[in-house]
Formats: sequence, structure tokens, C-alpha cells
Amino acid sequence: MADESPNQCAAVRPPDDLNPRREPVLDFPEREFGALNAEDYATLGFMAGLEVHQQLRTRSKLFCRCPAGRYVHHADAEVLRHMRPTLSELGEYDGCALMEFKTRKEIVYLLERGTVCTYEIDDTPPFEIDQEAVKIAIEISDIFNLSLVSELHVMRKQYLDGSIPTGFQRTAMVGLGGVIPFRVAALGIDRELRIRQLSLEEDSCREVSDVGHRITFRTDRLGMPLTEVVTEPDFLTPLELQAGARLVAQVTRTSGKVRRGPGAARQDVNVSVAGGRRIEIKGVSHHRGLPRLVHIEAFRQLNLLRIREELHRRGVTAEMLALPAAGEPAEASPLVIDATRLLRRCAFAPLRQALEAKEEVRALRLPGFAGLLTRRTQPGVTFASELVDRVRVIACLTGRPFLIHSDIPGYGLESSEWRQVRTALDATGDDALIVLWGPLADIDTAVREIFLRALDALDGVPAETRQACADGTTGFERILPGADRMYPDTDTPPVPIPDAWVSAVRDALPEPLWQRQDRYVALGLSPVAAERLAAAPWADCFDALAPAAGEVARRVAAALEKRLPYLARSAGVTLPPAPERLAPLVRALEQEQIWADGLEAIMDRLLTRPEESPEAIIRRHSRRTDDAETLDLLVGKAAGEAHRRMAGATLEAALRWTMGEVMAVLIGRVDPRIAREKLERALAPLFGS
Repeated sequence: MADESPNQCAAVRPPDDLNPRREPVLDFPEREFGALNAEDYATLGFMAGLEVHQQLRTRSKLFCRCPAGRYVHHADAEVLRHMRPTLSELGEYDGCALMEFKTRKEIVYLLERGTVCTYEIDDTPPFEIDQEAVKIAIEISDIFNLSLVSELHVMRKQYLDGSIPTGFQRTAMVGLGGVIPFRVAALGIDRELRIRQLSLEEDSCREVSDVGHRITFRTDRLGMPLTEVVTEPDFLTPLELQAGARLVAQVTRTSGKVRRGPGAARQDVNVSVAGGRRIEIKGVSHHRGLPRLVHIEAFRQLNLLRIREELHRRGVTAEMLALPAAGEPAEASPLVIDATRLLRRCAFAPLRQALEAKEEVRALRLPGFAGLLTRRTQPGVTFASELVDRVRVIACLTGRPFLIHSDIPGYGLESSEWRQVRTALDATGDDALIVLWGPLADIDTAVREIFLRALDALDGVPAETRQACADGTTGFERILPGADRMYPDTDTPPVPIPDAWVSAVRDALPEPLWQRQDRYVALGLSPVAAERLAAAPWADCFDALAPAAGEVARRVAAALEKRLPYLARSAGVTLPPAPERLAPLVRALEQEQIWADGLEAIMDRLLTRPEESPEAIIRRHSRRTDDAETLDLLVGKAAGEAHRRMAGATLEAALRWTMGEVMAVLIGRVDPRIAREKLERALAPLFGS
């Protein structure tokens, strides 16, 4: 990386990512997730898009020949690094890179000899790009109906958070401008989803810990090939976003050449509301929590816009919050004082401990902010947390807490101490006061970040990347990167994509998900059932079984969906099952040799008793000429046994027990409804009505 020191005062061009609707709906009532309909989200101006990252199932990493997909828990060596930003092609620094530089992080990499080489630690140039990964990326691009590039040009994308030792990720555009059908029967959706692009890039390290100024990574995942599929912001409700995320994942998996399991697929979510701007929520690993996550983010933005409106109403301006660019804030600005001596006798335990540890204390005045720090922005979260998060991440303060403020009466300081601080800062009742403490090396950075975040409040929603929390809220992670972070990789020549590669890929393309859904609907499945089956791992098994259209197809699809996940969990059945194991059952159902109600139970026995032949199991449960007589005998026997064993039980309890006894023998051979009727007649005199 370049040796120049970054100019802290360099201008940073703001990203053009504002919501198309510039006027916020400030009077929209605060509502919990689940209480809004599509019209409500349209009123809010909600819009969202996805960036879905999927690891590819290749033998090697993308730019070296180390094995891909191997994870380790030990290290053979450690490497310590520090990162610094570089100038863009336009001679500017990316805001995100400058932010990361201010954290002064020590970055530790844990190396294992079998999973990394000198390329990963930036000691040798990249190898030729992995052809297997390129071909898989071409296939996935074609599945998404993207226009393929004729030549791969590798770019560098700056990452100064330490997750990549080089300080940048190598990435190459593969396809652009595609559309796929977006049909979700349960939500009444039937339209197209626009796919902006697909890139092929190398994965980052796995984070082990992040405490203070030291962050530790494992490098085993580093460099593994993955695709990034980026959608347009076409999702207009949180449930649409969830459905879209599932669709993109399902379409990607139809290639059969992607990895599965924890961490193999991750998605970043971009969301905004009217008056707000695109906020990126990073690393969402599951679809289940997506709707609540983006609903909460939508209202966080709305609440920040309400705070902006109130600040403007109070006449707060950027000039009132500006700190001099040079010098220590406590010496250069009347908005900050060194309160170390002023509060040396404070009894508040966290502050007392900080003073005993020789840490510094600063008191800050935020003009016009009185009462705003306790404004709710997310469930259980106030605006003060926006300041705390920024300081925690950038200044790396680890104390809990390291900040108190005057909007919570009686918290932290005695009322007399707050009066002293207010007098020292020449504050009025309209101002909010903050007391902040930390090590000398970090305290000035912390002070400046609070004022920078306060300045952002005048704009409403700052351009940020945020991390998802388990409760659906989000926290600050870093400044949203701009276009300046991307520049050409001078170590990698352009890679022409041969026509032969494209032809070979297209000749072997799998059936598109939406065509498979149409085929299942034509077989008689409902649109909802067809949608679920097309994305299921046993869809190929269903196709191989080739059930007759109509009732048989519906029954087989329902039985596979209901029983296979359960048998995989409870009995270790491998998914998908071998079609030849289940084919005799489907043929027997088509020929009415068994009652359809016995399909699931017989399927269970076929899959959990591999020592028995399918023919023997089917024969045991096929209909016979003497089934009526056998049923009568079993009904009489079961009723008598129930009378002896279940004295005092209800008729319904006796009926459930006897049905189990009878149908264990006659499942598939008799209609369960007839068996129930006969048992009910036999049991009624014995157990009453």
C-alpha cells in the first residue's frame, strides 16, 4: 500500500444514495412490525435492495491454489499489521477508509499452513484467476439472465477494517442488467425482479475477536471464491424483501455448485424511506429475521428525520457544532472542556474508576440538543446510542459506560456537579451536556466523533454501514463507502471469456426455478406448493418419481415436504432420498393398490428400513381381498383390549388408541375413515358417548 499519510482534512464526496422521495412523512405513527400493510409502507416511501454473497464450491481459492472450504481452529503463525488509506484515482480519500484509519487498530492474523500461502498475506502477486470459479460465475449469471461481459477486469475494493490483509478485495464484474420472474403466491406478487449485477470476488477473513484497538482474524476462509448478486431496490415491503432474499438464494443454488452451511451465504440489505438515504445492513446470515430488521431500520430513519426537523426548528446550524480542524478540542473550542479536575471527586463508580486509572474526562456542550438524546430511535434504543456507537467503534473505547449525558436527570453526576459542568461550558437550558472519559490517546478522537455525529443529525440520516443485532435493531459499523474505494488492479491482466466456455455452460444450464414452478402447477399443484417444491432439495427426486398429474402429484409433493425434513432430523435420512427407493410406492398409489392416506407412513418405512426391499414393504401394505374380514377381526380385538386396559377413559381417547393398533397393521390396505367408523360403533357401548 502507498506510504503517504492521509490528509485528515481532505474533502470527501458524499455518496448519491438519497431516497427518490425527498420529503419524509414525519406524522406517520410509530407502529410495531406486523401492524403495517403494503399501502402503509408505500406511504413511508420504503424501498430496499439486496447484495447476496454466496461461496462457490471450488477446489481452490480464487487467486492462489490453496484449498477452498477447509476451516481450522489452530494457528501455526501470527502476523501483526496496521492499515492506512490510499488516494483514489481522483486524488481523494474514501470516507470509510479515513474512518478505519482513525481507529488505530492492531490487526492480528492467525495463519495455518495448510490453508494460506504468501498471496493471502500480501507477500506475492496474485496467481491466475481460478477458471473453475469463473465458469461457475458465468453459469449463475446466465441463470439470472444477465448480460455477460466479454472480458473480466479485476478491480480493487478497499477494506481497511482488517478483514483482508492487502487492504483491498479483488473483485471482477461478470454479468450486468438481468431480470427474473418474482412470483410469491402467498403475497400476491407476480412481477419481475431486476438484477443489477453479479461479481466474482474473494472472501474475507473470519473475525475471532475485536476488543479495543486490537482485532483478530483467522485466514482459512480468506480468498475463497464467492459471487455477489446485487438487486435493484425493487422490494417495497419487508415481507417482499424476505421473499426476494429467498428467491436469489434459491436461484443461485440451482447451479448445484455453491457451498452450504454456516457462513457460506450472507446478505447485505440496503434500505431507505422517504427523506432518508440508503443504509447498508451487513452480514445478515438468515432470512427469518429480515422483515423485522428492515422495519425497525425504516422507523429509525424516520425518527432521525424527526430529530433533524426539531433541530432545524430550534435554529441549530452546522456552525454552532463545528470544532476547529487543528488542536485539541478542549483547548480550541468553547464547546469542550477538560473536566478531569472538575470532576475529580465524582462518586459515580465508572467515572471514579476511570479517574483512578489516569484516564481523561471531557465535558461537551451540544447547542440546542436538550431533550433529544433520549428520543427513541429503535425499540429500547435512544439517539444517545447513535453517539455511543460511533465513539465505541472509531475511538475504540471499551468502558461500559464511557459516556453520560444531562437528558437523564440525576444519572451519573450529582445535580451540583451538573451545574458546575453547565457553568464551565456556559451552557443554557436548551443545550445537552455530555461527560465522556477514556484514555488520553483516544479521548480527542471520541470528542470529535460526537460532534461529527451531531453534525450528521442536521442532515437526518448519515450514510452508514450498520450491523444487525439479534433483537432486530442495528448498530453503527462504519461510514458507508463511496465510489472512491474502487480502482483497477494493476497486478491482474484482463481475462477474456472464451465463447467455448459460455457455450459449454449454456448447454448444461439447469431448468430455471420459475419454469419448474410452472411445470408443477401444470401437474396440479397449487402455486404456493409449486413454489415450495421447486426450491426444495428433493425437487429432482420428485421429478424422477414422475407422479401422475392431479391428486397423486399433490399427495406425493405434500408427503415429501412433510416427512423428509422430519426423517432427516430424527432418523438421519439422507436428503434427497434415492428415487428408486420410493418409485414402487408412487406406482402403487397410481394403480390404487394402496390407500392414499397410508402414503406418509409407508414412505417412512421405506426410508428408515433400508434392509427391507421396497417391494416387500409395498406388498405388506397393499390392498387384499380379505381386508374387510381382517379389519373386523382387528376392530373386535382392539375394542376388547381397550376395554380391559383403559377403564374410565373417554371414548375419544379409546378411539385414538385403537386406531393406532388397527392401522399399524392395515395402513395402506383400508380406508382409515371406514376403520374409524367401525371402531366408534364397537367402542360406544363400552365407553359411552
